[in-house]
Amino acid sequence: MTALPTEGGLIRVDVLTGFLGSGKTSLVRRLAESGALDDAAILVNEFAGLGVDQGLIGLSGATAALVGDRCLCCVADGSVRAALLGMLEARASGRLPPFARILIETSGLADPTGLLAALASDPMLRPRLRAGRVVTLVDLCHGAVTLDESEEAIAQVLAADIVLLTKGDLAEPDAAPALTERIATLNPIARIEAATGTDPFDRAALPDQSLPSRRFHAAPVAPRHGQVAAGVLLADEPVEWARFAAWLSLLLHRHGGAILRIKGRVGILADGVPASVIIQSVRHVVHTPEHAPAGDGEGGTALVVITRALSPERLVRSFDRHVLGAAGEVAQARAAG
Repeated sequence: MTALPTEGGLIRVDVLTGFLGSGKTSLVRRLAESGALDDAAILVNEFAGLGVDQGLIGLSGATAALVGDRCLCCVADGSVRAALLGMLEARASGRLPPFARILIETSGLADPTGLLAALASDPMLRPRLRAGRVVTLVDLCHGAVTLDESEEAIAQVLAADIVLLTKGDLAEPDAAPALTERIATLNPIARIEAATGTDPFDRAALPDQSLPSRRFHAAPVAPRHGQVAAGVLLADEPVEWARFAAWLSLLLHRHGGAILRIKGRVGILADGVPASVIIQSVRHVVHTPEHAPAGDGEGGTALVVITRALSPERLVRSFDRHVLGAAGEVAQARAAG
C-alpha cells in the first residue's frame, strides 16, 4: 500500500449480513418492493443451497441469483467469485440491465471478512468492484445469546458499518439499550440504529458513524470476546503518506490476525494542500484508499482501530514513533515497536 488513491468507475458491492433469523431476506424484499434496489443486482448466499431466500425475494418482483451450498466465507474464492464475474459479464453483454451496484445477502452463518478480502485483493475483482457498506442485522430477541455462543455473529458485528437492531416489537423493553452498549463496545466504528423504514444502504438518509475523538483505549469487554480493544489514533497535523503506508503495511504483516478492523481518515499534504484519505482494512487486507470529499477533516488523522490480544499502548507508541516521530524511517518501522 504505497500509491495514493485514484478515482475510478468501480461498481459498489454492498453486503447485508446477520445471524440466522435476523430478518435479512425480509429487509431485501422490503427494499425491492420500495424501488430502492432498482439499480442493484442481488446475489443471495444460502448455506443449504435450496434457494428459499432467493424465492422469497422473487416474490417482490426482484431478480436474485443464488450462490453456494455453504456459507459465503467458505466460497469467497470460488462460487461467489464466479457469480460476481458472471454478473459483470452478463452486464457487459446486455444479458443483465446495466446495474450500478451489487447487493450480496450472506447466509446467517457467514463471516463476511472473506468476501471483503476477495474484493480488495482478487486480481479479477479488484479492478471492477469496490467494497461498499456492510449492514449487519442483530435480532433483539436473541442477539445477546447469539453473541455469547457464535464467533460468526461477532465477526458480523465487527465487519459492520451499520448495525440494525431488528424485532424490537417482540423484544423485552430493556433489550435494545443493553445490546446497543455491547455492540458499541465491540465495534465503535458502526452506527447502531433500530430497524425502521430507512434504507440502510442510503448514505444520505443514514450517514456513517462520526469518528470519536478520544485517544486509543482498551474497551471493557467480556472475557469471552478475547481481549478486544477499540479506540482512535489521532494526529492534528498532516502526516507523510509514504511513511504511514509503510507503517501500516508492516503492522498488518506482523499483527494482521490481531488487527480486526481499521477505518478512518489520514490527513496528508497533496501538492502542498491539506487533504484526507479514507482508509479501511479488515484483518490483514487493506481496501483501496480513497480521497475524502473536500473539507472532510482536512489535515487531521483519526483512525479507529479494533484489535484482539494486542496492547493498545504498544500500538500508540508505534504510531507515534514511526508515523509522527522523527524516528519513522521505513527501515526502522518494525510495526508495533
